[in-house]
Amino acid sequence: MDGGLTGARFPDRSAALAPWRMCRVAAALAGLAAVLAVAGCGSGSANSSGNLTKVLRIAYQADMNTFDPDNGFEVAGLGAIRAAYEGLVQYEPGTTTLTGLLAKSWTISPDGITYTFTLQSGVRFHDGTPMTSQSVKDSFMRRINDQTLATSYFLANVKSIATPDPQTLMLTLSQPQPSLLDGLASAWGPKVIGPSALKNHAGTDDSKSYLNEHEDGTGPFQLTRFARGQGYTLQRFNGYWGTPPKLNTIDISIIPDIGQQILQLQSGAIDMVEHGYPFEQLKNIPSGLTVVSYHDLGIETAAINTAGKLKDINARRAVAAALNPQGWLTAAFGTYADPALSLFPTTMIKAPTPYTYPSGGSSSGIPSLTIAYTADDVATQSRVADLLIAQMHSAGIESSAHAVPLDQALAYAKNPAAAPADIYISNNLPDDADPGSAATLFYGTGGGVNWFGYSNPGADNLFTQASTLTDHSQRDSLYLNGTQLVLSDFAFLPLASIRDVIVYKGHWCDLNTIPAVPWNVSLNTVRAC
Repeated sequence: MDGGLTGARFPDRSAALAPWRMCRVAAALAGLAAVLAVAGCGSGSANSSGNLTKVLRIAYQADMNTFDPDNGFEVAGLGAIRAAYEGLVQYEPGTTTLTGLLAKSWTISPDGITYTFTLQSGVRFHDGTPMTSQSVKDSFMRRINDQTLATSYFLANVKSIATPDPQTLMLTLSQPQPSLLDGLASAWGPKVIGPSALKNHAGTDDSKSYLNEHEDGTGPFQLTRFARGQGYTLQRFNGYWGTPPKLNTIDISIIPDIGQQILQLQSGAIDMVEHGYPFEQLKNIPSGLTVVSYHDLGIETAAINTAGKLKDINARRAVAAALNPQGWLTAAFGTYADPALSLFPTTMIKAPTPYTYPSGGSSSGIPSLTIAYTADDVATQSRVADLLIAQMHSAGIESSAHAVPLDQALAYAKNPAAAPADIYISNNLPDDADPGSAATLFYGTGGGVNWFGYSNPGADNLFTQASTLTDHSQRDSLYLNGTQLVLSDFAFLPLASIRDVIVYKGHWCDLNTIPAVPWNVSLNTVRAC
């Protein structure tokens, strides 16, 4: 999740402990054919009055820690938060093209320092209060002033905010930041929270307690039930300023076991599985269910612990040769993944020269290794781990694998030499479509999801240079050169560019997705058909 710049020039946005991202971990690019506007979906489901149903039932694998858009990272909950809250800009469905949301237009000063946004008119918060530029400023200042908020780093480069009139907002930066708009469009980027929530319910903790289970946004739906451990309900907001949503109600239940989700989908108790449907089962989907896939900007990688059993680069080279995905990619993901060309998903940067895995290498002296993966992505990562174990066994390297809680995995970087893992596999999800979001978060020194705390000053320098460029060709070249240094050290290995999969009842249409918003359908467009 990352929208700011890092390195010597900008505050380290990746230091924001990104507990959402993996499982991801872990919000995307041109040419992305991910529009899930599903036409001709079937006959529809009617109620006793003959009207098409207006209730969508979905499930999350894990409970949400908070509904606070400034303080949460969970990927699953993004859909619900984005249905209630909105930011200034967004990505168009199926693309990473920036377009206005609460801002209908904007200009950027020639020096790249000042961004002037003209706001939409007629916008109201869910408590009925009109939105003004002061409302936006107050909301943004919460992130800037309260550094304990998990996503405060998004606005770290903002020097000041001005409100010349109720419909105009001006952001002045400390220094140019070409990725600012991508950061504002990020699924984890700044949302606009109503003054009632921020002032009337400030309490002693800057509204954190109140916003954990309540909301006051401008989105098409409002939160009406937050039952921790059980589920949530969103109801259509009749005062919405934009195109009215087609649904009246969204019911979200907590079903941790993906097998139970699938059974409930097949029985009709829920309407879709947004993430985690086992790839090996997609070839035999029961009648009445529809499968769609899209690129979510995630990339499956293996992080190698260079401070532990694999300190020696020759040992890492032998492990890399054994992990070569050419031998197991199809078995793991069927037709829903392609070989990774670099440490960036091909929908973010397409490397002109694909990464070539080393061939062979001596496994002599390599002790038994441990593969770890996050506990909230077991369905995918356990399958990958089993295949990697078999690959390494064939190469004379013994290994085992296990799932770990995300907070435990995030602690590896504090003392990698003592970490109880030698390889960490994950589907890494960046904050947004800008390549710097992935480079600094996953591979840069101090990156929030740089699993074993790997540091390469040469790569960091190239990442910092790239972050200042507006020419995307030059920018992407520098990012690739930086990650090439990381690849040459066998500190990270690109395994696969995966297409995420949604399985749903065939009577739903317009399931639009946005690549930079993983695991989620845009709830304001879904309709019965």
